[in-house]
Formats: sequence, structure tokens, C-alpha cells
Amino acid sequence: MIEARFHIFIGLFRRFRAWVLGREVEVVGQCTLCGQCCKDILLKDEGRWLRRKSQYEKLVASAPEHARFRLVGRDMSGFLIFSCSMLGTDNCCSCHESRPALCRNYPTKSLYYQGRQLPADCSYSFKAVTFSDVLAGRKRFRPCVFSKVLQQEIEQEKNKLT
Repeated sequence: MIEARFHIFIGLFRRFRAWVLGREVEVVGQCTLCGQCCKDILLKDEGRWLRRKSQYEKLVASAPEHARFRLVGRDMSGFLIFSCSMLGTDNCCSCHESRPALCRNYPTKSLYYQGRQLPADCSYSFKAVTFSDVLAGRKRFRPCVFSKVLQQEIEQEKNKLT
């Protein structure tokens, strides 16, 4: 439970910092086919990460493409952890062209703003402007563009439905 609160605190701090500095996080890097994004997956339904198997079963009933994910355990916060059954031994997706929006859009900025981190071996990273960057003059202060982040999240949700 402490880890869950830690993620909440970190996420709130990241959102606050982005709002104050007017700078949103950037996702940088490119896929190197490490396969880490296909392991240790947290799934959401109705905006909340799944904690119970019954929630997963409900999600699969409403969105059958999620049946590809196998329950493999729980994290320290009690969230269910999944692995994708479509990941091949070569770390490539066996159905890359028809993968769900969750996979196509990985990683999203919302992961960062919820206090989470990317897998250690992932070649993507989050690049955020810090208070130190602005105070030291390394980065400029600029207006917040949260509406763009919100619009991107809305588009991703629409893509999930199609």
C-alpha cells in the first residue's frame, strides 16, 4: 500500500511541476524490440488499473482483444500484472499489424503522470523539465499545454474503441 501511495504522490508532483513550469513531459527514444513492454503489463478499465480477476474478466467480455493478456501476478501495490501471449521468443509481436491500441501507443505520457516508470531495459524514456533546469536557466519557462495531452489521451481512447 505504501508503494501505491508513493506512485500517487509522484504522479501528483509530476503533474504539478508540469503545470507550474508550463512544460509537459516528452517521450523520447525508439523501440529496440526488447519485449519488456509485453511483460509486466498493468491493464486499465474505466480509467483504473485492475486489482481483481473479475475486473479482467469483465474487461475481456467488453473488449475481447484483451484476452491475449495472461495474468502472471500482482505488483507491490496490489495491481494485477499481465504478460502478452502474442510475444514470440524473438521478442517480436506475432500479430503486430492487429495489435491493440494499448500496444500501438506505448509508452504514453499518462504513465509518467501516474507516477509509473518504464521497464529498465526499455529504450524509451521520459524527458521532463525540472525546477532546477528552469532556475539554472538551462530551460525556459513556457505556457502549459495540458489541453494537448488531454486531446492525445482522448484520441488514444478513441483508437482503443476502433
